[in-house]
Amino acid sequence: MKYWLLTTEYPPLYGGGIGTYAQNAAKMLSAEGDEVTVFVPGKGDTPYAIDFIDGIRVVQVNLHRTPESACLGHVARQSYEFAMTVRDLIRLEGKPDVIESQEYQGLPYFLLQLKALQYPEFQGVKTVLSIHAPAFVYLHYNRDNTYRFPHYWTGEMEWGSIAAADHIIAPSHFILDAIRRFGPLPEERVSVVRYPFLPETIPPTPRIKKGKLVFWGKLSAQKGVFPLLDYMSRLWDEGLGCELVMMGGKDIVYHPEGRMMGQILEEKYARYIERGLLTFPGKINPAAMGDYLSEAHAIVIPSTLDNLPFACIEAMALGKVVLVSKQGGQHELIKDGDTGFIFDHEQPETFRQQLERILKTGEAELTAIGQRAAAHIAEELDYKKVYKQKMAIIQTLSPERSAFPYTHAIPTKAIAKGQSLSVVIPYYNMGAYIRECIGSLRASLLQPDEILIVNDGSRDQASIDALDALSREPGIRVIHQLNAGLSHARNVGAAAAKGDYLAFLDADDTVHPQYYRKALRVLDSYPDVSFVGSWVQYFGATDHTWPAWNPELPYILLHNSVCSGSLVYKRAAFLQGGLNDRALEYGLEDYDSVLGLIAGGYRGVVLPEPLFNYRIRKDSMMRRMNLHKTLYSYQHIASKYPDLYARYAVELFCLLNANGPGYAFDNPSLEMTVSTHQEEPGGIRSRLKERIKQYPALKRVLLTIKSMLS
Repeated sequence: MKYWLLTTEYPPLYGGGIGTYAQNAAKMLSAEGDEVTVFVPGKGDTPYAIDFIDGIRVVQVNLHRTPESACLGHVARQSYEFAMTVRDLIRLEGKPDVIESQEYQGLPYFLLQLKALQYPEFQGVKTVLSIHAPAFVYLHYNRDNTYRFPHYWTGEMEWGSIAAADHIIAPSHFILDAIRRFGPLPEERVSVVRYPFLPETIPPTPRIKKGKLVFWGKLSAQKGVFPLLDYMSRLWDEGLGCELVMMGGKDIVYHPEGRMMGQILEEKYARYIERGLLTFPGKINPAAMGDYLSEAHAIVIPSTLDNLPFACIEAMALGKVVLVSKQGGQHELIKDGDTGFIFDHEQPETFRQQLERILKTGEAELTAIGQRAAAHIAEELDYKKVYKQKMAIIQTLSPERSAFPYTHAIPTKAIAKGQSLSVVIPYYNMGAYIRECIGSLRASLLQPDEILIVNDGSRDQASIDALDALSREPGIRVIHQLNAGLSHARNVGAAAAKGDYLAFLDADDTVHPQYYRKALRVLDSYPDVSFVGSWVQYFGATDHTWPAWNPELPYILLHNSVCSGSLVYKRAAFLQGGLNDRALEYGLEDYDSVLGLIAGGYRGVVLPEPLFNYRIRKDSMMRRMNLHKTLYSYQHIASKYPDLYARYAVELFCLLNANGPGYAFDNPSLEMTVSTHQEEPGGIRSRLKERIKQYPALKRVLLTIKSMLS
């Protein structure tokens, strides 16, 4: 079997728990005769580098390879570049049988989107998502703001990966229950399969040093550092003489304080450090790890939330006694008093009770407990056992779906596929650009069945002459109307169109030759997809790329994540839910159209590549939008969908607090910095305003200048 594994960690390139899993999984698969390739972030300028580590093929992905990904933040760019590298290797070598990826940071998000969007390279490939440390859960337990960009969008990419994978495997029931507290899982596609683990041969364990406790893991809130030290400080103050060694990097930032964990802990517990009861040796070289662990009386795993930490697995495999919290998958490996000891953070006194129990247990019994723990790990996480469980799942997978895997489930209407495509071009004094626009349609690999130009009362003679010439060309129909605005022109064109599919194209924009073919491929494949968009390539005054995103609730209520004027629709859906509101005379009528569709149960998706070319002109309608027009338009839009905004009020409240107003950003994969200024009564600004009001001529001049600068 050809098995590809996507991971952000792989020893010796990158360490960590995910890396330990990836290394063991690759060895397990290879031992069973499977052809394994591991994809991991790389360095250098080459598109990708291929190497072999312990006989496993490793592809190092260049995270700055494609020009398109430059518009994305780090986490989204990483996902995009992994997808592009996998795509290119498929083109070169053929498809793998299975692609497995971690969920962490939404690593397979774009790959799974490309598969769902019918890109041929990914069709027929089975996909498995392995759950390790979802950021939307772990950030919360590390007391970070999960609504702030890009954290929020990382979580959305993780949820999107959960929705789109053919199957989800997790090594513990605990982590699945933790995820369910944040949202529903597709239960029919979820299984628990333990991590595979092969213990290394180690020398005999020397005698333990009584009273030496070792914490082994990241110094982070989620790892239970704070409650552990609270428990221990109380015991130390009561005269307990146990030593606690806390191994782990001290440079992790604790965001509520804006300081590193090492600084915080060493300051707060300085008196215990001075007494020799507490030490922070920092990161330990793996070669020296055995010295620290072998003489420990007990290894403490006090997580407030965890999946199945390898610190616990490796400690048990070493034959050490472990004292673990109930708040993690680690407790699922242990029978209390037989293969280790369990305490419960919800009952803090149990830590003292279990520690006293360990300290009172004789060395012979502790050794026996350690031996039983090692035997349990060897049996439970055995390569052959785990491989058999995983293959039993993979063999039953079907890589095809009849419904699109939206990130969040809401009631969705279905519309059957159609046959013909109409392109509607609203037109007002666009004679300088219309030929380029029509030329892009003539170059389309999927030709429109008709092109409708709605002339919205053009007055420029050159534009009128250009329109007269086009009206004589085959396949083009011109509709004339008195000037009534962009919204009305679109609605008139949609009503007059004959196609089952409908696309709008502004007269100064163009489309990529493959856009309509790819869009209709998706619309034909899914009855529950009513419209399709793409990323946007700006041209004219700028050449930036804008990454659009599938319009999902609640984010779409805060900011328009698609280029609404570029969408390809099932025409029946547009007529029923997406007609443009003429009251939005300043703009955002296309954003309102998208919200109307979603409110009506008509959903859409985005092709993650720039297939629509949007001209930036200084005199365009959007360039004339100022803050007052924007706020008025947003207010009008929100008033139309009170039920939707009420349903998602909490999330919207948190998103606005974390990132500022929706009109101020357009890419949630990037970090936002929010700043405000409050005008003080009697300040210089307010006094100037009062003086200017007294001079109408000066007021007129200043307002004119302000309008030119805005």
